Amino acid sequence: MIETRIARRYLWSARKRRHTAFLSSISMLGLAVGVATLLISLALMAGLQGQIKRRLMASSPQLLIEPAGSPTIADAEAIAAAGRRLGMNSVQPLVSGIGWGANDRQRRGRPMRLRSGAAHMFQSDSDISVTRDFAAALSLDKGETITVVAPRTRLTPFGPMPVWRKYRIASIYPATSEEQPPDGYLNLGETESLFGTGGKPTSIEMYGSEDRAEEIQGQLAKQFPGVQVKTWKEINRPLFLALRLEKIVMFVTISLIIFVAALNLISSLSMLILEKRPSVGVLRTLGATERTILVIFLEVGLLIGLSGTLLGNIFGLSVSWAVNHYHLVPLPSGIYPLAYLPLTIDPSDVLGVNIVAIILSVIATWYPARMASQLDPIAAIREET
Repeated sequence: MIETRIARRYLWSARKRRHTAFLSSISMLGLAVGVATLLISLALMAGLQGQIKRRLMASSPQLLIEPAGSPTIADAEAIAAAGRRLGMNSVQPLVSGIGWGANDRQRRGRPMRLRSGAAHMFQSDSDISVTRDFAAALSLDKGETITVVAPRTRLTPFGPMPVWRKYRIASIYPATSEEQPPDGYLNLGETESLFGTGGKPTSIEMYGSEDRAEEIQGQLAKQFPGVQVKTWKEINRPLFLALRLEKIVMFVTISLIIFVAALNLISSLSMLILEKRPSVGVLRTLGATERTILVIFLEVGLLIGLSGTLLGNIFGLSVSWAVNHYHLVPLPSGIYPLAYLPLTIDPSDVLGVNIVAIILSVIATWYPARMASQLDPIAAIREET
């Protein structure tokens, strides 16, 4: 198109004018820096979030079965058998509840979230494993005794009495990263007896392929309408939403760098228009319309924006790939669970950054291009003489 050829010629001839060439270079470099910064930041965010999601997938059950309308699951054995038949590798019935944990020696207590744990965690039914935070709150240590009061009563000759048990603290472990982490673990049989579930679990965790989680979820929900079936995505939905919001906020915040760089296009394009006023007048007298002049200078700004965006992509993607591939940013093993800083290039992020950079470049060049299209051709030609 004739507009494109004229735009390229205007941009190429601007290199002979030091001031105009300097402003165009600054605009181009500003866009490149903004695009590269945003790409590297998003790659870092994607890498860290990918590590978090992988750890969640490894620690969370792929399916969680919970009762609907009752405290326990009545068809637990049938549900477990169906889960194994559909491809779940491990099925674990669990009992959980909230009681009251107390240190009788100091007469201190607090609510306590309990859950059944693996059998290898306990040497006897009177053993309990508690978190470090809970033990510190009640000034308890390993080997000491804790009294647990269940949220139910039993009838005795003296009337209803609360159900309570004494347990020996067999181990103290760090708190987990779950949304509602348990304060302590008991073996399955003791947890059922304490909370009076009658041998029925309050939930079932199923582990298997995360790719088939939604498929198996649909089949189990259809076969057993009396329970709620959640996938690992639904279990961790609040965390995923928080990670997504964090990424959006970072994208919008760092995009301001691109916006500021795009504003430089206004000054550089205004200087170019000022120098090309006589040429614009000649084009108008030769029959060029306002739309033609508008398109010419929009394409000049777009060429500058595309050049800066391309440079930013080359630098940002190269740095992201090199840092991740060669592990250029190692992390202390005693502090972080990662050996190096991971950067993951997401094609959708790259596409979004490029679209934002190009759109901002066009918006920034619209006003000066519009002013150029409305120049009086006679007055512009008269300036030549």
